Amino acid sequence: MLKLNAINKSYGNLKVIDDLTLEVSSGEVLGIIGPNGAGKTTLFSTIAGQIKPDSGDIRFLDKDITHSKADKRCIAGMGRTFQIPRPFHGMTVFESARVAANFGAGLRGTDANDFAFNAVECTGLLKRLNTPCSELSLLDRKRLELTRALATNPKLLLLDEIGGGLTDHEVNQLIEILQGIREQGIAILWIEHIVHALTSFVDRLIVINFGAKIADDNPAVVMALPQVHQIYMGLDVNDVA
Repeated sequence: MLKLNAINKSYGNLKVIDDLTLEVSSGEVLGIIGPNGAGKTTLFSTIAGQIKPDSGDIRFLDKDITHSKADKRCIAGMGRTFQIPRPFHGMTVFESARVAANFGAGLRGTDANDFAFNAVECTGLLKRLNTPCSELSLLDRKRLELTRALATNPKLLLLDEIGGGLTDHEVNQLIEILQGIREQGIAILWIEHIVHALTSFVDRLIVINFGAKIADDNPAVVMALPQVHQIYMGLDVNDVA
């Protein structure tokens, strides 16, 4: 579904993404971890089209999208959330989902309304359907990020630290929502600092450091690697298994 081949990105002498190659298959859930400054968000923005790579190529659904703009990638089936929620404060939850269905999924009229409603229902925000986005709690703003991404009708969902700032109970609620999304056959690429959330949910885990991929395997294998322990300053694998 998604293939990155030898992607590089630098800012001056600082190399943020270093010859990185990865693949996401249809329906797969892939997690990405790494310390602060590892290049995770830059990688996401490169995949989503907000940042152009210096070299390498990106293919999505067998098409070269290396030079495609972010809106074209969204219409093609790539939805993303942002690390810091970006709600439309002048709109309600439903109106926000409707905008996403209009401009991301290209729907109009009743079709857009139905699609937006289904996205709100999927993320557990029905009770907040007509609530102004500015009045939402952090958990509900995270859910709204998911709602808007889902309303674009994605085949691949990019999640950028969507668990950040949430309690363990709220993270568990989030994973329940993501499980429902997974069951729809939507592939998920998830960057997260909450390692135990990823290891309990993803099919495969990638570790990047200084923009380079250092591990790519199932979560148990990756979290047992000495170099991963070193990156996380002696983190005990039993704490994240």
